Amino acid sequence: MKISQFIIAACFMALCSTTACKTAQTVQQQSSTTQQEQPVTKQFKGIDMKQLNGTWNITQALGKDVVGDKPVNIIFDIDAHRIYGNNGCNTFSGTLHIDKSCNISFTECLTTTAACRPEVTDGNVMQALAYTTYYNVVNPSFDETTIELLDKDGKRVALIERQLRDLLNGMWDVTEVAGKKVRLKEKPSMVIDIETGKLTGNSGCNIMNGGIQYDSNINNSISFTGIASTRRMCTPDAMEVEDLMLDAINKIDSFRIIDNNHIALCSSATRHDLITLQRRH
Repeated sequence: MKISQFIIAACFMALCSTTACKTAQTVQQQSSTTQQEQPVTKQFKGIDMKQLNGTWNITQALGKDVVGDKPVNIIFDIDAHRIYGNNGCNTFSGTLHIDKSCNISFTECLTTTAACRPEVTDGNVMQALAYTTYYNVVNPSFDETTIELLDKDGKRVALIERQLRDLLNGMWDVTEVAGKKVRLKEKPSMVIDIETGKLTGNSGCNIMNGGIQYDSNINNSISFTGIASTRRMCTPDAMEVEDLMLDAINKIDSFRIIDNNHIALCSSATRHDLITLQRRH
């Protein structure tokens, strides 16, 4: 039986002050030839705090791929200066310290104390959070954002990846269905609420609603279930779009980010975009 040994130690680290994120960070590394400390510059790239908000998958901790009986993740609440998450076995929470100079640390962390299987890497996760002093954005893109958490020497202790489904929240206009542009004056719409797992909207003629499901281990997984709609008769053009849209919704099992304002709902089996959405402002 394995109980997390890092309840007290987890996330306990003072925030180290260095130069600004936009300039070179200096860390010390022992020279193998002179045995003297030589400065090594490391350029850290930051992220807009609003983009940090939400759920991120923890994929590596202390150089090893994470293993969990539950999804291993960390949730950032910037306004409340808090973090929440699951280390693969137990839930944790703590205080978040972060600034625009890429300094980040987690203090006052607490975890639940359920027994974990030996294979679960909950200890690595909590230890990595305790060591964290800086962060660095590795590959910012619309398809994936990966951040490395670094210790005081600039050494990577963890990798986290954005839970992309959070980016789907909100109201969207449907611009294409099954490869055909929607030319209706009033475009169909979809309102996606990941937190409640609900889909609402207008299918081109009638009001629709349903549920949202996804595989938490697949970052771009999403599907819609129990779709129901009213039965009002509309123009032939609107009815045609509605039929195509309802058929496409039942085939969707993934999505891809096109840009800040457009996403595509897809079928992984055919690799086709079934519905293209444009964010409504």
